[in-house]
Amino acid sequence: MSTAVATAPATFYAVVGNSDYYWRVTAPARSMGAKTCLIPEMGGAHHVCTPNEEEHFPWGMDEDHNSSYPAHEGGAAVWTRPDLLRAIHARAMAQQHGIRTVSESDDNYMSNVKFNIYMKSNGFGEDHRMKHLQAMASHDACIFSTAYLRDAYHKAFKEALDRRHVPTEMYVVENHVFEEDWPEPIPMREDGKIRVGWMGSPSHIWDVDLAWGALLAANLAGGHVVMIGYDPSNPEHSITSKRSMGKVKQWRKVGFEHIGWQTMDWKSRLALPLDIGLAPLLVNDFTLAKSDIKAIEYTIAGAAVIASNMSVYNQHWVHGETALLAGSPSEMIDHTLLLMRDAKLRRTLVENAQQYVREERSLERNGWMWREAVTGSRF
Repeated sequence: MSTAVATAPATFYAVVGNSDYYWRVTAPARSMGAKTCLIPEMGGAHHVCTPNEEEHFPWGMDEDHNSSYPAHEGGAAVWTRPDLLRAIHARAMAQQHGIRTVSESDDNYMSNVKFNIYMKSNGFGEDHRMKHLQAMASHDACIFSTAYLRDAYHKAFKEALDRRHVPTEMYVVENHVFEEDWPEPIPMREDGKIRVGWMGSPSHIWDVDLAWGALLAANLAGGHVVMIGYDPSNPEHSITSKRSMGKVKQWRKVGFEHIGWQTMDWKSRLALPLDIGLAPLLVNDFTLAKSDIKAIEYTIAGAAVIASNMSVYNQHWVHGETALLAGSPSEMIDHTLLLMRDAKLRRTLVENAQQYVREERSLERNGWMWREAVTGSRF
């Protein structure tokens, strides 16, 4: 007999640390009236491995090895980036309680590890890759944030797994935002300096190099440079990369204000003190699977977007209309200086981009995509 309670259509399960789960967990769950079960990264293994009655992930097992999940609600369970331990719970939910299980990922763990600093520094090898694939494929359906990412996993599933274990339901649900969650724009600086910046984690240590020249040029042109999250001038932020450690002194020449993640909750993260936001990306099989979250975040914060001219951005963002797309670091410098000079162009780009996000990337309009993928039915 199923333990699922029909008060919500599904429950989203995710292990959370310092990352922002707004886009792939909390906001999607809210859009369909689902419940969230956020397991803390610190001590999370205990909650998953050991039967417990604690609030994060309560579960039990009887003497016949039947599992119970008293906090679960709904006929579906969504597991964000599951490992094999969480996949075991998902299969128990499916086999013992008839719950539809769905795995979700928004990063390409099938890519070459040399393109991902965390995979590389943590020794992510073929064994890890296979376990990740098995965990993702063990669910009834999979959700990915981009078509490129879905296709990369589908190829990996077919190459590594028996065809009987290749998921037949593979959905693409892009990132959307509630319009009601848009932040209040942070007023321009009293000194009139144009705020030019970049926002991201240390996983982008190589991408941000593409913006080095643009940020230095903005500083030299009298702009106020802001770095949010990763601080490339701090050796402690660069310890995982010898290349970035060698550039610490170079980055200090830029002269910028740093805002750390630890001072920002998900709501304040959407309020960015920027007039121009840079979104540089190298082109490789890891970054090609990325989504355009950064452009959306800049837009709703009221910043004009300058992004790398690659498929992550040029499939949705139109050069000269909703963003400026740069094909090289020198073009990013030119675009930055142009927008610093041209307030009218900045306003036009922001207005057009915000209209695009309202019409095409709002959860109010597109929440049905999550409901369809999670429940297997649009209605």
